[in-house]
Amino acid sequence: MTSYLPPIFSLLVAAAGWFYFLHAGRAEHLVKFEAQSDNRLRIRLRRVGGVGMMLLAVAFYVGFAVADRHGSGIIVITCMLSVLVLLVVVLFLAWVDIRLTRKMRETVKRRQK
Repeated sequence: MTSYLPPIFSLLVAAAGWFYFLHAGRAEHLVKFEAQSDNRLRIRLRRVGGVGMMLLAVAFYVGFAVADRHGSGIIVITCMLSVLVLLVVVLFLAWVDIRLTRKMRETVKRRQK
């Protein structure tokens, strides 16, 4: 049963990344509430985050597939280090997106006053 978990997890992460990549353009509707430069940055960051999530899924799957077949330890270590780096990148991009959202909310509150 445990040999099925890494591929399923990788598939779910890849699907989430694909969804995030494809629907990043929907943030264009937020241009009513935030500066156009911030909106373009948000869209670019979401697309990069989606690609990062897909790469994260591939690296995770390859790392576990090679480890499961008693493959090269260097490949496994490289894959898991890339998983760690990609995870940090995706989390950083999400943090920047949250900061942009906070900035947008403050702008909306100022406009309402």
